[in-house]
Amino acid sequence: MKEKFSVYNPQNRMLHQRPAGQGMHRVLIVEDDTAVRDVVARALQREHLETREAEDAESALEYLRGGGRCDLIILDIMLPGMDGIELCRRVRASSEVPIIILSVRDDETSVVVGLEVGADDYVTKPFSPRQLVSRVRAQLRRREMDLQSVGPQDDTHRLVFPGLEIDLSRRLVTAGGRPVELTAKEFDLLSLLASHPGRVYTREQIMRHLWGGEFFGEARAADVHIQHIRHKIEPDPKNPRYVQTVRGAGYRFTEG
Repeated sequence: MKEKFSVYNPQNRMLHQRPAGQGMHRVLIVEDDTAVRDVVARALQREHLETREAEDAESALEYLRGGGRCDLIILDIMLPGMDGIELCRRVRASSEVPIIILSVRDDETSVVVGLEVGADDYVTKPFSPRQLVSRVRAQLRRREMDLQSVGPQDDTHRLVFPGLEIDLSRRLVTAGGRPVELTAKEFDLLSLLASHPGRVYTREQIMRHLWGGEFFGEARAADVHIQHIRHKIEPDPKNPRYVQTVRGAGYRFTEG
């Protein structure tokens, strides 16, 4: 595991070591390609983000299990030993930290698999460092909003439907009388639809909402989130009662 924090100086194009600043967001970069890892680290450091770097999944897990802090993970899929998909699955089993996947694979199946195991975004190589930084910033903002939104219970911030209750203030969902565990993005998407019953949202509108208006990827990733929500809240996911598909348009929450 390479533990370093560097600051990029554009005047002399050198990397200088210095202690990490307090209150800075820390990004863990898991990438076995040294050149790619350095490009990503420099782009983040120019934006005053602290970085930690791992060359493989095992090193990343060792860092995290040892109490290492990170506010976001940038993760390559094709790693030596344990691949990025398995690492993503293991991290997501115990943490909601945002995960952005980097991959040369740009086919729809690879994107869907990455999102299904818990990634929040998927960036294909080659990529624009500026665009990657923009996505990182969007994820960090979303995470901060999620953490700040937890407050005292307020009945005016609850959406109640037959068999389903959504507490917007506490970010809690109950379906059929049982608590439902949703990821941050699943909750955001369900809240968006349920707050406007009957209104149709396109896949593009959904993804822009989830990424704070800065989504550049595959809009059909919305289908993955919808599928997960249905399996968690619907009595019969194959015949959804709440989240309905509008063919050729998108999705809506039932008006019934």
